[in-house]
Amino acid sequence: MKGKKEIAILFFVMAVLVFYITSEKGDKTTYDLPDIAKIETGDISRLTIHNKGSEIVLLKENNTWLAGAQKYPADSSTVDKMLARLSGISLTALASESKNYSMYELDNDRKIEVKAFKGDEIIRTISIGKPASSHRHTFVMLGDDHRVFHAEGNIRTDFDRSIPDLRDKKVLAVQDKITELTLEKGDKKISIMKAAAPVSVDVTDPGKEESASEETAPDWTTPDGKKVKNSEIDGIISSLSDYRCDEFIEGKTKEDFTSPVYTATFKGVKEYSISFYEKQDEKYPAVTSENDYPFMVSEWKAKKIMKELDSLVEDGQ
Repeated sequence: MKGKKEIAILFFVMAVLVFYITSEKGDKTTYDLPDIAKIETGDISRLTIHNKGSEIVLLKENNTWLAGAQKYPADSSTVDKMLARLSGISLTALASESKNYSMYELDNDRKIEVKAFKGDEIIRTISIGKPASSHRHTFVMLGDDHRVFHAEGNIRTDFDRSIPDLRDKKVLAVQDKITELTLEKGDKKISIMKAAAPVSVDVTDPGKEESASEETAPDWTTPDGKKVKNSEIDGIISSLSDYRCDEFIEGKTKEDFTSPVYTATFKGVKEYSISFYEKQDEKYPAVTSENDYPFMVSEWKAKKIMKELDSLVEDGQ
C-alpha cells in the first residue's frame, strides 16, 4: 500500500513538472527580427533629422552635401558616417513591445527621427533612442513598427548634431606649388620667393657629355636676395594644405571684418590669402579667399602662419 502511494505521488510531481515546462514554453515570446534591405548610400539624396523640436535638412547637390536652409557645405566624413549607419543598420534583438517609449528615450520629446530620401521617395525611417548601458547597442524603432529593437553600435552620436557641428570646417586647402608669398603685419611687409634652382654640371671626364646632376632644392629669398629661413616658410605652406577653423562666426559676413592685424598672400597656379583680425578670448577671427564665411581659429593654429617678420630672415642678412 505504501509503495503504491509513493508511486502516485511521483506521478503527480512529474505531471506538475510537465505542466510547468509546457506552460513556460507556451508563454515564452517568439519573434523574428525585421528583414532590413541594405540600401546604397549613393541612392540617398536627402536626409531630414528631427531632434528636440527642430529639423535639419541635408541635401546632396552636384555630389556635394549641404546643410540647413543656408546650404552650408557639410563635412563629408560626418555625412558619410550617417549614410553608412542608415544603409547597413543591423538589429540584434527585440527590446520591447510594451510601447513604454520614455524608458528608451524614444518618446516624442527625446527621440531623433531620421528619414532618408531617394528623390521624393522615403527609403528609410528610423527613430533613435538612448544607447544601451554597454554603449554597444542603441534602442531604435523602424518606420511605423511599434516595437523597440537593439541596433548594433552607438548610433545616436552620429545623428545628435547641430548645423555648426555639420559644417565643413576646412577653410583653406592649397594644393598648388607655392612660389611666392607676402606677409603683412601692421605697417610691416615682407615678400618671399623661390630662388632659381642651382644646377651643377659634371665635366670631370672630358670623354663624357655634360650631364646635369640632381637639382638641389631652391632657397626662399627676399626680392633683394636675402636668404630666408626655409624651415619656417615651408612650415607655413605645409599648414595651408588642410587649414581648418574651430567654428564659424554666425550672423556675420566677410565684409563685416576690416583692418586685419595680419595677412598672408600665397601665389602658385592661383593666388590665395588669409587675414586675421584682433584676437578675442584666445581666438582670432579670420577670413580666407577660399571660403565665403568668417570664422574663428585658436591662437596656436593662427600662430602657424602669423610669424614675426623680422625673425624669418637668416641672421647676418
